[in-house]
Amino acid sequence: FSAIVILLYLAFRFEFSFGLAALVALVHDILVTFLIVIIFQKTGIFSLEIDQTILAAMLTVVGYSINDTVIIFDRVRENRDLMKGKSLVSIFNRSINETLSRSINTTLTTEIVLLVLLFFGGPTLEGFAFTMFVGFIVGTYSSIFIATPFALWYFNNVKKIDVGENDMKTATA
Repeated sequence: FSAIVILLYLAFRFEFSFGLAALVALVHDILVTFLIVIIFQKTGIFSLEIDQTILAAMLTVVGYSINDTVIIFDRVRENRDLMKGKSLVSIFNRSINETLSRSINTTLTTEIVLLVLLFFGGPTLEGFAFTMFVGFIVGTYSSIFIATPFALWYFNNVKKIDVGENDMKTATA
């Protein structure tokens, strides 16, 4: 239900393609974070137990990830007005570059605190801190490497809008 509400909000705030891209990145974040938690639980590296604290951490990861994605898409929306005539790939690349230092600084400062919680918080906070530690990293890279390329793919293949194929090839080369 919350995924549908997020999709509707982003479709209203931006447009449907951005909401769908954010939802794809969000599903990726939850699956990857949960799989890493399960792997670490099964290997016994951390004594993780899937309980309410890990669920709370997963919900926090969802909020963090969607916030990071919305910041990038908001910059894309601003740059689309400022960079009329430029390809969508150029606009997306510029938008990511403009928000990258903010994303990295926010994630790094949060990760430092989570590492302290993970190693000094005791067994009660271990699952929460580990899940958030992994989820914040996954959420940050998915906002950049999953959500924005999916939005470009959607514009190019579903909406049939030229995103600047030549720019896309040089950007990925």
